[in-house]
Amino acid sequence: MTGTDESLVYGKMQIYPVGREIYIDGQETELTRMEFDVLYLLASNPNMAFTKEQIYEAVSKDDYAGGAYIIRDISYRLSTKLKIANIRTLYGCGYKFSTDGDKDDSMS
Repeated sequence: MTGTDESLVYGKMQIYPVGREIYIDGQETELTRMEFDVLYLLASNPNMAFTKEQIYEAVSKDDYAGGAYIIRDISYRLSTKLKIANIRTLYGCGYKFSTDGDKDDSMS
């Protein structure tokens, strides 16, 4: 980490974009390039809704027409791997990063 690496902090999670590092409760968690990019896109735009297509276009280096469908899998892996509830599914729309992710959310 460098002194110029502005972190994003949400509850127990810290994201360091320059170093591409994620810490949960002070423990570094490894993510794939796509997992990190999706998480960073959503976390740096809290409470903003994105379609799967918008997310895929923002983080992917290819133009595979069906690629947006992997965003669902990435969202699930992030929630499971990081044990966070910040990434919310907006049924029929897409996803958003909720800043109240540490609250109990029995609806998602």
